[in-house]
Amino acid sequence: MITRSILKYKIYRFFLKNKIIPSKVILLMDGGICSQMHQFLLGQLYAQKGYQVRYDLGFYREWGSDLNRKFVRNFDLLKAFPYLTFKEASPIALQVYRKKYYISGNNSGKRIDDFSFLQRKPPLYLGGYYHLQPDVWLKAFRALFYVDLKILDGRNERICNEIKSRNSSVAVHVRYGDLKNVVYAYGQPASSDYFIKAVRYFYDKVKTPYFYFFSDEPDKVLLDLIPLLPLNHNFKIADGNGSDRGYMDLFLIACCKHQITSKGTLGKYGAVLMDNANKIVTLCDDDTEYPWKELLKNPVFL
Repeated sequence: MITRSILKYKIYRFFLKNKIIPSKVILLMDGGICSQMHQFLLGQLYAQKGYQVRYDLGFYREWGSDLNRKFVRNFDLLKAFPYLTFKEASPIALQVYRKKYYISGNNSGKRIDDFSFLQRKPPLYLGGYYHLQPDVWLKAFRALFYVDLKILDGRNERICNEIKSRNSSVAVHVRYGDLKNVVYAYGQPASSDYFIKAVRYFYDKVKTPYFYFFSDEPDKVLLDLIPLLPLNHNFKIADGNGSDRGYMDLFLIACCKHQITSKGTLGKYGAVLMDNANKIVTLCDDDTEYPWKELLKNPVFL
């Protein structure tokens, strides 16, 4: 006996195969705000070719957390960038596309680096980690995303004004959580020695640096990291935004004149969002970070 759901599936599949309904490119959204930005950007590259693009938000209903299920991951893209045009895929489209048109099949976190996926035509479902040429990514990023400080609430607006008032504000992104151990796509976690070298580097390069620390685990930063760093009351832990408001931290990081990044992308995306000719961005000195040297003006690998 054919159930109603099976019948709907067969009808939709028939309509799609016979071009009664238009084919689409559907992209899986997952992770935090930076992953969402990258996945949306990828979709827009297909939209520029004239294809219909939709997004799959199932991750946020079915998982909605980091790899360790410790910190929440919400769909925040439209909170940070409300001007974007965004269309979610229908449930029946997701059922068909996930089963028939999924090209990644990649669960290891390994990136697709040959760019061949960009030549694929719909119907198409993308659900992996897709790498783009630096020039393509940067051009699209700059065209799509900008910081609108109107989204900040009162407390974050005050911090932002303080950051902007300082001549040498340095954002320090400290990623612990699911990247405190080795993860294939990110390599070794950022070490305490890295942060010590980065802080010292800014003392050497800029006048009166002031450090703003951003992390999902601010208490751990205060207890475990701060005592190791050569600081002299010239720092603040920006601890008002939890993992459910990472997009607020992204904008505050962007407002800082320089960035000390960690593994992950929050610090790096903040650096790219509001660039300047004198900006210094430090990164961990390993293979997983080197692609960023083509996206940042003054990257320093420590």
